[in-house]
Amino acid sequence: MTVERTLARVEDDLSTGDVAMARRRLQSLVESLPHRLEARERLAEIYRLDGNHIEAGRWSYLDEHAAPGDIAAFERACRHNPVRIMRGLSWRGPEEAAATEFAQQRLRDVRTRAEAAEGKKLDWSTGGRDVSAPWTEGAWIIGCALAGLVLGALVVVGAVTVIGWIF
Repeated sequence: MTVERTLARVEDDLSTGDVAMARRRLQSLVESLPHRLEARERLAEIYRLDGNHIEAGRWSYLDEHAAPGDIAAFERACRHNPVRIMRGLSWRGPEEAAATEFAQQRLRDVRTRAEAAEGKKLDWSTGGRDVSAPWTEGAWIIGCALAGLVLGALVVVGAVTVIGWIF
């Protein structure tokens, strides 16, 4: 379905009072095409109608005319942490993919603040996660999982042995 068709269906949903369906359509559109600012802004409008200023701020964050109260609510919900803000924006790709200079600058500012807070290079394609870290930083998870499997196997062998002694 094209973006224009989806936006038209959102308007149809809203005209029939199906706000939840309109919101779902827009959320899906923004997830698949995060650089489409008009979809983000429309989603923010729907959240604003519902009185959800945190989500309205999240989705209007890249809009030059966003309500300051919505932006403040979103930043407060993220505890003013630029890494949380970066992740909350759900942006993927380079800042230059944003349609307006304001949005591009806002994305650059958030990423720069997040990098300063983390002390390392971050990237939008990874949702604000470290791109310079080696894969081995996550290897401890694999080690713990293997240790858990070995421990589980030992428990099973022990239980079978005890049951064999009893019967």
